Amino acid sequence: MVGIFGKIMNATEKLARADYGIDAPGVVRGFAVAGISAMALGAVSYIWLGAVQPGIALGLFIAGVVIAIGCLATVGEMLWSSRVGKLHARDLMLRSIPWRGDEWVLDVGCGRGMLLIAAAKHLTRGKAIGIDLWSSSDQSDNRPESTWANAHAEGVAEQIQVRDGDARKLSFPDKTFNVIFSSLTLHHLRDPRERVQAVREMARVLKPGGRIALLDVRYTDEYAHALSECGLVSVRRSRPMLLFFSPVARVVLAKKPVV
Repeated sequence: MVGIFGKIMNATEKLARADYGIDAPGVVRGFAVAGISAMALGAVSYIWLGAVQPGIALGLFIAGVVIAIGCLATVGEMLWSSRVGKLHARDLMLRSIPWRGDEWVLDVGCGRGMLLIAAAKHLTRGKAIGIDLWSSSDQSDNRPESTWANAHAEGVAEQIQVRDGDARKLSFPDKTFNVIFSSLTLHHLRDPRERVQAVREMARVLKPGGRIALLDVRYTDEYAHALSECGLVSVRRSRPMLLFFSPVARVVLAKKPVV
């Protein structure tokens, strides 16, 4: 019992130290408002019409309850994905890397630092660099200050750098990084040519022998094909995992051959 209590306390303290935000906060907010509104409208309709049109009143009330349950269940699933589900995906990505400790790591679309900070904990002499365009519509309070606050809280501020950066045009020389990550980022590029360009850029700045891991809820077959076209090997997609609405998220893994 003491051991279980200790684990719970450690997990609670860890959550208190770092906050990696809520993905798609506007969508979460919209479903929450819709669910509460549907429940309220159903209740008001039942009260107003119950005496004169009991059948219609009951139907409206049931419809409101059904819609509210669906919307609020979606809110709960999205919050679970942001707080729990994507951490499992992150751990899968980290386990795919045979860490030495001296790697140079790039996190494309680092957000508040979930992957960036976890990668930095594997480093002793290397450096983890995170880049982002800092859209708060994609993640709550998404700004460099939030990333640095989490890095300081987790004790890895000395191992990271945080920069503005566009996945479609990476400002790094060829063959700079041993490891490249990207999590739930590339699907925000609407044009498939831009997504392919981003993948090619990541392949360009990856060192021979380096590894890449991309997590997304869409277009992972497209990423795998683009990596193969860039000459990477051991390209594979993970099994689907539950993230946001349905089990469609996958991790794409690949390695750049040593020439």
